[in-house]
Amino acid sequence: MSKQASEKALSRQAVSVVLLGLDGPAYRARAVAYYQEQGCHVAQVATDAGEDWQSALRQALEQVETPYVTLARDCDFILSDALEAAVEWLQGHADDKMAQGYALGFKPGNSVVTYHKVGNGVQDEVSAGPRDTIRQHAMKGLQAWRAVIRLETLQAALDSVPAELSGEGWLLGLSCALLLQGPIKVLERTAVLIECPARAADSVVREEALGQVARVLQRWGQVQQALGVDEQGFAVLRQFVRATYDAGEAPLVFTSPWKSVVDEPDREFEPRQFVELPYYNALLFRQLSKLEFFLHAWPVGQTHTQALEGTWVRQCELLQVQPNDTPDSLHERYWQALTLSLFDPRVCQRLVDTLTGEQDRDQLNELSAWLQRLERVGGVDLVRQLEQTPSGQVLQAIVAATPDAEAEQRVLTHLKKHKAPQLALVVLDLEDDDAALQRTFDSILACGVRDFRLVVLKAGVLPAITTARDTLHFIKVTADNAISHLNQVVRQLSSEWLMVLQAGDQLTTGGMLRLQVELAEAPACQAICANEVQREHDGRLVSVVRPGADLDLLRSRPDLMARHWLVRREAVLAIGGYSEASGRALEFDLLLRLVEAQGLGVLAHLDEYLVIAGKAAEPMSGDAMTTLNRHLVQLGYRGQVSEQRQGRLHIDYRHTVTPLVSILIAVEDDLASFQTCLKAIFQRTRYPRYEVVVASGSAVAATVGSALQGFGSRVRHVVAAQAESASDLWNAAAIEAKGEQLVVMSSRCQVTTPAWIEALLNHAQRPEVGVVGCSLLDSEGVIQHAGFELLAGAHVHAPWAGISTKALSTALWPEEVRSCQAVSGECLMIRRELFEHCGGLQVMAGADIDLCLRVAEAGLLVVWTPHAQVFVAALPMLDVAERASLQARWPLVFTDRRPSDFLQSLRSSEWQAIDWLAQLQ
Repeated sequence: MSKQASEKALSRQAVSVVLLGLDGPAYRARAVAYYQEQGCHVAQVATDAGEDWQSALRQALEQVETPYVTLARDCDFILSDALEAAVEWLQGHADDKMAQGYALGFKPGNSVVTYHKVGNGVQDEVSAGPRDTIRQHAMKGLQAWRAVIRLETLQAALDSVPAELSGEGWLLGLSCALLLQGPIKVLERTAVLIECPARAADSVVREEALGQVARVLQRWGQVQQALGVDEQGFAVLRQFVRATYDAGEAPLVFTSPWKSVVDEPDREFEPRQFVELPYYNALLFRQLSKLEFFLHAWPVGQTHTQALEGTWVRQCELLQVQPNDTPDSLHERYWQALTLSLFDPRVCQRLVDTLTGEQDRDQLNELSAWLQRLERVGGVDLVRQLEQTPSGQVLQAIVAATPDAEAEQRVLTHLKKHKAPQLALVVLDLEDDDAALQRTFDSILACGVRDFRLVVLKAGVLPAITTARDTLHFIKVTADNAISHLNQVVRQLSSEWLMVLQAGDQLTTGGMLRLQVELAEAPACQAICANEVQREHDGRLVSVVRPGADLDLLRSRPDLMARHWLVRREAVLAIGGYSEASGRALEFDLLLRLVEAQGLGVLAHLDEYLVIAGKAAEPMSGDAMTTLNRHLVQLGYRGQVSEQRQGRLHIDYRHTVTPLVSILIAVEDDLASFQTCLKAIFQRTRYPRYEVVVASGSAVAATVGSALQGFGSRVRHVVAAQAESASDLWNAAAIEAKGEQLVVMSSRCQVTTPAWIEALLNHAQRPEVGVVGCSLLDSEGVIQHAGFELLAGAHVHAPWAGISTKALSTALWPEEVRSCQAVSGECLMIRRELFEHCGGLQVMAGADIDLCLRVAEAGLLVVWTPHAQVFVAALPMLDVAERASLQARWPLVFTDRRPSDFLQSLRSSEWQAIDWLAQLQ
């Protein structure tokens, strides 16, 4: 080691890096490895410190034996040369308490890092005291807590940090306290890389936090003699808070993509640069190259993981060995995997193993050196990281639902005895994408289908000359005549069932085996959908667990519900085939016409993942709206279809009748809630034709009557002297009601949406619908009820209960009108004649569920709508005995169907596979 290198090492050993523990254990593990590699001492603030940062940091400083210390977030990186420079300055300038350089923001991505401006380059002015020092730090946007600090200076500053502050505000208070300790030197160099937040903080929340911190520091400044308490001093504090609270939105300076195993990153600079900042020197760029390699080889955090998730999925698929693979095909795919990301040792090793020829020597040497460099990073398990992503969970669910070799053989043996009808797979390859087509072929060969026909409608040059008698038949088409050829294929095929796929779609083994077993039982339906996985354009996987063959979901989310249905070929011919006018809504149009011709009973659902498919290249909403409008006209509606966010379609059926609605309220003993309920109805209901019928027992009749005096004739009071339960009260109110539609409502409810009755009537007036339920929310906007699913073991499952309205964008179905087995009696609508036909509400626990099941038994739908929202503080739940009693009454409806919640559906996948396989024994 040279003398200069030895001196630098000694400088680094004179400073301890204290990790603040703000960013999670994965960040911390990487940070410890980074600083230890730099030869730095590392101390750690306890991650369970909670809000007592002062004590936690003081305990961490007890580990420090060096004269200098610097604080760091676990997600950021302090550059080693900056540590050396700061220590050297402080060793040579005894009066200075701290030294720090500038920050550079960064955002990691898939083999790319973007760098962002942090702070400002402002010339130092003569300091007349602490106020000027604080003002200068504000102008430069420097966070003083990031400085290299003398240990005793930091300990002294800790004693005066305002105790009311926490989080980022506490660090800002520490910065102020440090700047009052004495002079600080700003070094003209980049000292730290700060990871920029994934998205900007909410402006309202940020402004509120800034104001709170400024007020605390103002009070704190009143006891700090050096700051003063005048308006100018407070203005300096406000400027300091705003400039140094967090990095905020930072302008992009340059982008650094890494594309080669032999070259450095090729940096791309933005048109506007900031030459007043110390970002532009060869030493910094050399350090950035080393750091970027470390970042790419050891990805951490949600932002970086999301950027890599789709790439990891594609690499995983490219590494799978197919039955028809050759050494050349494997070599080509491994190269493709490596070009997606250079930083996966597993991919690199696979490719190295294929380089066996003399002509490969140079590439072998380059890749071997790169692999050794990756392996030196250590501590990284990319396979495990993929498993923890949503895509990884989907892949695990598919694997769990795939029978092993023994189970697969049992299925095939079963199918020899119970032969499934022949299946035709029609693959559209209008992009002439041979690689995508091969992925589809590979999945078909691997999934165990034996009796099938495969027809490829392909643009471009056909790979083989075939005939309609061949198992694999190619037909040359163009985008203009593809549907015409598809209909011709449907007429010529002899297969009983067919499915339309796009080139690149992949069939799952578990799903196809299950499908063949079910088809062997001759299902009494014309179209079958299954669950599927949709691939985002960046490769990430989205689980689409379809909650049954639901017509309402099909109408509102054709993008998620209308693709990859298995349909009977004769049923397609009977309605005239596929429509050439349907555009991108090809299957959606076909399914709606099947329903128009034969009713709801034509649709069925297979609760397995069947297809992994890419998202449509172009949105189908325009063609879907046209198709849906045609469908509504065909059914006799004058409805209006509108497009909402994320491709949702909303139907206003525009019924011609505005019936009288009777709102039935049962009052038992909570009179305060009842009065609030009644006021909410009259204050927030927009629909003009309604009445309120209140039923109470004789014990509270006088009190209820007094409470109703202010409402006049708008409310009628029914006294049910013999009532023993809420069901009795509602039944008594229903007898006196005059409306054609009844709303059963608990006195605990408060309506929140003015158009709630219109939203219920929109579906209650459909002839196929019997009951419509409301969306029940608590005061924080958290879903309490979105319909019930009745599962084996007398389990009444409430999907999406506990999800806040803000989190709905990550869930697929809770914002859609949909059919369900039952809805809550806290607020539901039912036709009077149907209520009477079903005998009203039974005197039993779970009477609302029982009513819904009797309505379904009568052949009508139970529908839940998110557009009628009602507040309820707490939803009554059935106990074990009550659920058991309900199951005894309805033994056939409590089934082993999978819950709709995404995570629960994943957990049950393995169990589902075991269950249906067990039935074959």
